[in-house]
Amino acid sequence: MVTQSIDTAACEAGGKLFVALQGSASTSEEAIRICARALQVYGCVTEKFADDCLDREKVFPTGICCETSVALPHCQSNAICRDALCYLRLDEPVSFYRMDGPEDAVMTRHVFNLAIAPGQHLEFLTKTIRLLQDNTVLDGFTTMTSSQIAAYLSEHLA
Repeated sequence: MVTQSIDTAACEAGGKLFVALQGSASTSEEAIRICARALQVYGCVTEKFADDCLDREKVFPTGICCETSVALPHCQSNAICRDALCYLRLDEPVSFYRMDGPEDAVMTRHVFNLAIAPGQHLEFLTKTIRLLQDNTVLDGFTTMTSSQIAAYLSEHLA
């Protein structure tokens, strides 16, 4: 069952929208759909975006195993209307297949769904990964409000 909490916030910076929310999902697919719905509400993507991310995830998984595991689902799609990132902090971890070993999975509560136009995609993805290599960032995200997280992401990734 897909649920989404009311603790949702958004911040705009550098021409991008940064959305942060909390929610519950039982699968990676549900987690991606929660993010895609939030991005759709803000006018950043069309409803096709979730399916495009899921199709890419099947071929090129985005789970990253580190001290605090994360998932970075994304796609290059004409369903992207505006550059954005949606961060979802899950109540309980879900399984994402690993980017570096697609036959293995990682459990994560931290999902960063990127909706970035082609051309800026790799640069923004690299910048996001670099930020997440600092374990104190994700440690902080476990206690911050959605408003604080959206502001932090807009300040550090814009």
